Amino acid sequence: MKTSAIPNEKHRRPTTAAKEPPSKSEKPSKRSAAKALAPKPEAITKPIGLLLERFPNPDKKRICLELYAPEAQVVFVAGSFNGWQQSSMPLQRQDGDRWVVELMLEPGKYEYRFVVDGEWTDDPLSSAYVSNPFDGLNGVLLVEI
Repeated sequence: MKTSAIPNEKHRRPTTAAKEPPSKSEKPSKRSAAKALAPKPEAITKPIGLLLERFPNPDKKRICLELYAPEAQVVFVAGSFNGWQQSSMPLQRQDGDRWVVELMLEPGKYEYRFVVDGEWTDDPLSSAYVSNPFDGLNGVLLVEI
């Protein structure tokens, strides 16, 4: 069966006309083009970790907590500053037997305890203590700016 060189009207593909450049009234202005390319406001307002590290919040004070626990595998601090969440603030091992964490706290009075390998532990270096309902002692931090 032979096919003709001119396709049947039913099978003809629609042709697209060459696009004409937009008229002057349809062209985007420089202002709208710049607005479209500008970063979104939410991208600008998000804090950058490095900036916060170099320029911490002036309303907060850097507090360093330290615990000597050479046998520990994992150490956390929990207290009134983090809703007593046992595993939200890990300490980092330093020099093999010392555990350290830095906190940025607003002025106030805070109670805390360490959680060493899942066991609540008193802070032997705390300058003040208050008893808790679990027959232990919470360390007390007084933060003043």
